[in-house]
Amino acid sequence: MGRLLKQDSLADQIYHLIKDSIIKGELKPGDRITELDISTKHGVSQAPVREAFLRLNEDGMVVSMRHKGTFVSNLSLKDIKEIYDFREKMEPLAIQLAIENAKEQDKINLLSLFEKMVEAGEKQDVDLIRSADVMFHTYIYKLANHSFMYRIWELLSARSNRVWYLTSQVYFDDFNELTQIHKPIVDAFIQKDTERCIDAFTVHLEFVKNKILSNRELEK
Repeated sequence: MGRLLKQDSLADQIYHLIKDSIIKGELKPGDRITELDISTKHGVSQAPVREAFLRLNEDGMVVSMRHKGTFVSNLSLKDIKEIYDFREKMEPLAIQLAIENAKEQDKINLLSLFEKMVEAGEKQDVDLIRSADVMFHTYIYKLANHSFMYRIWELLSARSNRVWYLTSQVYFDDFNELTQIHKPIVDAFIQKDTERCIDAFTVHLEFVKNKILSNRELEK
């Protein structure tokens, strides 16, 4: 997590550095983090760190306990079910709006993002696959042009990523299978077949959810 910071938007940079470390599991649930440690590591005052902590708390990435400190939040099985249950209801609306708004170039762009995901799957690269997957779904939310829903997606995707890094290397034997399950989504999107695209998304989400929720460790 220790990197040289530029002078612009220190609070933003620290926020993203800590958030990335939490998502990737470098900072684990229950780990205590302090303003002093972070500010010393990056050579900044505690003010931008305090601001970053407040944003992380709002995002549910950390919890602050009076007289005890700030800790990386836990992810329970209930939390994970809620993430996927909510996404199951929200993303079909994003798909519907995205297809209504999509131009020919948007179809090409989504196909290109899918192809990048396939390349990452062939390399069996966890970081590249996750990044490509997030970009793919984020593009759909951007095309939907619904600012409130996009803000919710940012929160959901960050929390989903935490689960991904926790379970992916154990519960996904072949990442090619994960990438190829996106193909029906792309095909239907290009044809502007909303119903078929939503059905394909539902199959994709159920596949991932069932894989992740099979992790018995999450029940503890």
